[in-house]
Amino acid sequence: MDDSGHHVGQPVDCLRCRHFQITWEADHPRGCRAMGFKTALWPWQEVLRSSGSPCMKFEPKPVRGGRADGEVDGPVVPGSFSRRA
Repeated sequence: MDDSGHHVGQPVDCLRCRHFQITWEADHPRGCRAMGFKTALWPWQEVLRSSGSPCMKFEPKPVRGGRADGEVDGPVVPGSFSRRA
């Protein structure tokens, strides 16, 4: 695992990356702000396909509104898994 919490050798989770963007373009709905491109694939797939190397720009999104214990407050959806007692 590297300093950002990413498991080295594993694809990054673009949804958890601060550089990931939704473009709202039908042909290229996803993008990477750090590398400046839009794609139909997940950005990590495009980076791997074009360079042969895994994404090296992953930075986790900052935590917003979380509790000190790491849990997230919010509504519990019936039928969903919840760690609350």
